[in-house]
Amino acid sequence: YQFDKEINSGECLKIMTGSATPIGLDCIIQIEHSIEKDNQVKFSSQPRSWLNIAREGEDCKKDDVILKKGTKIGPTEIGTLAVLGRKFVKVKALPKVAILSTGDELVPVGEDVSPFQIRDSNAYALQAFFQSNGIQLTRREIVSDNPEALKKVLTEVYNYDIVVLSGGVSMGVADYVPSTLLSIGVEKVFHKIKLKPGKPLWFGKNQNGGVFFGLPGNPLSCQVCFKLFIEPYLRKSFGLENLPTISFPVLQNRKKKVQLDEYFPVRLKSDQLEILQFNGSGDVTSTIGSTGIALHPSDKDDIAVGDELIYLPW
Repeated sequence: YQFDKEINSGECLKIMTGSATPIGLDCIIQIEHSIEKDNQVKFSSQPRSWLNIAREGEDCKKDDVILKKGTKIGPTEIGTLAVLGRKFVKVKALPKVAILSTGDELVPVGEDVSPFQIRDSNAYALQAFFQSNGIQLTRREIVSDNPEALKKVLTEVYNYDIVVLSGGVSMGVADYVPSTLLSIGVEKVFHKIKLKPGKPLWFGKNQNGGVFFGLPGNPLSCQVCFKLFIEPYLRKSFGLENLPTISFPVLQNRKKKVQLDEYFPVRLKSDQLEILQFNGSGDVTSTIGSTGIALHPSDKDDIAVGDELIYLPW
């Protein structure tokens, strides 16, 4: 609605919320703060210049930088772009990702398992982690503990941007992942780290810039490695800043189990960390109810109530 008549001194105009303010007027009183009677209006609040008026250019001005390079686009950013009439913007291309779960003991979720089989839970957890970072998988597959079968699949995904393997990276007789990756031309950057859970982690890259993460098969090991290594890699690839390191006091005592950095599931409650029951990296239910993981550093034998621990939210 556009009002084009002249407003004289001592007069006012009823206007709809969100309408353009007629030229010459510089104050809007909410209708609930006014009483209209006998063609006159009485206000219960004090008028002042620019009250309840959004001035032209107060949000942003022409040539202002609204979204800097490296900004993650979410609902609020999308709404802002729509307001500004930006139907298209340049963004980082999403990576082509494959998740390969290795092991003859694995069966798809939804199928019955025998006493010597387990369901392929890691693939679904990893897929959810990638989705939380805005990435949909290109391929997800179970691969048997067979060098030729593994080599065939790895050759097919060689040119993917990110390949994540679950299991087959430790010292078992059927742990063929490291040797098979080397055989197809993937360069090993490192194998094994001083960390629990997650010690057997393997990382390499191909000549095209694609990366290969070989994660341990135990569920918590797999999830911890994603948070500590894959997620930071994704942020770096997208040009995002590193997440700040945050610490909170712990509510319980804890004794060190090994001479390595240890991560374990915790629940953040009122800015304090509650240590959850944890029976090792194969404990599939230990993360239920957790909000993240906390670090027990290798140089600290015992943790006492009130000690500050580094915390990573899921």
